[in-house]
Amino acid sequence: MDSKTLMKTYLIEVVQKGRLDLIKTIAQPDMIDEANRAFGGPVGQDGLIAHVKAFRSQIAELNLEIKQIVGNENEVMAHWFFTGIHKGPWLRRKPTGKEVSADVFSFFTLKDGLISYYRLWLHAMIDGPVIFDSSCSRIEK
Repeated sequence: MDSKTLMKTYLIEVVQKGRLDLIKTIAQPDMIDEANRAFGGPVGQDGLIAHVKAFRSQIAELNLEIKQIVGNENEVMAHWFFTGIHKGPWLRRKPTGKEVSADVFSFFTLKDGLISYYRLWLHAMIDGPVIFDSSCSRIEK
């Protein structure tokens, strides 16, 4: 699978549709997910599974749109946008029950065609703007 297809599979099949089983086929067993690590989650594939599972439980009625995917055999980046209902604690914010949206940039480093490192940056609207960068795990409003 090429890098762009890998990213699209992650976003559409795993994040949008909840096919968590696919993580075992698209990620290295010892991969690092910066966002999951920032919130104290497990390591490796289990970390990415926990990240997606938590996100899907926090944002209901998820509607995801891929804006652009660029990459090569070693790295791939996607700019995507989503809307949903804020039903669980997300980005250290209590659930509002209101619509939330975010522009997200997901960055994968690949090893042997599989995700070995995941970093993300997002600008969300949760009763005002919120910025999260997984590389520094600081949330700014």
